[in-house]
Amino acid sequence: MTHLLIAAFGREGLTYAREAERLGWQYRVLACFEDVHSQLSRWHGDKVLHVQGRRADVMRAVAECRFDAAIVQDDEHFIRTALITQSLHDAGVPLIIVVTRDPARRAMYRRCGAHRMVVAADAAAAWPAVLRWLPQVQTA
Repeated sequence: MTHLLIAAFGREGLTYAREAERLGWQYRVLACFEDVHSQLSRWHGDKVLHVQGRRADVMRAVAECRFDAAIVQDDEHFIRTALITQSLHDAGVPLIIVVTRDPARRAMYRRCGAHRMVVAADAAAAWPAVLRWLPQVQTA
């Protein structure tokens, strides 16, 4: 069963979570910034992985969970997205997929450790492309 980390602080995370549940996957939603903790808790309940925003704390918590893959949704805070991507990479997540609306950001996220990039207008449009990469990490 795939163990997925979702790092999406807007409504896109709801789409990814719904699709992961539909497929029977285990998932957690990363909440590492104070401004999103309460909203993510309302949306995702006990699926939220609450972590302080310090890089070392994120890396430690993510490494302990041993995720198979992560979906990182780019938003208007692209530096924050880059830092999360780098932290997940350094924590040893074997497959990091970054979803962005801006194709010009692909190179930056790849330098930060993203393994795959999806350029899409929204999460619903991104999901089929994301799903193409995720079967690589499914276990029996």
